[in-house]
Amino acid sequence: MNEDLLHRKNGDTHALGTTDYDRMNEFLIQETGNSIDVFSNRYQITKRESEIFLMVAIYGFSNHEIAERCRISEKTVKIHLANIMNKAGIKSMRKLLSLLFNHVIYLQEANTLAEKK
Repeated sequence: MNEDLLHRKNGDTHALGTTDYDRMNEFLIQETGNSIDVFSNRYQITKRESEIFLMVAIYGFSNHEIAERCRISEKTVKIHLANIMNKAGIKSMRKLLSLLFNHVIYLQEANTLAEKK
């Protein structure tokens, strides 16, 4: 694998190709059902905003790391994250992450209850 496709985060090596963000989204959708899509639709989050938000929520990437991986400026990353927070009516990243996780848990529980009926 090319060295430029490898990046390190907390000692772990992550291979990053052009479709890694799509694979990441697909994995999350499979693992959490449609709750990520429902969250994005509810708050009218664009696909790019969703990709960036998931890099923070799942991998804990910094704005600098996201900028490098997406080949955009750190300012653009900050703008995307600010847009997401504005759309959700949230003023802190911690509260936004909490909102996402609570949303995912709620929908998983609702789906489990629906399957039992």
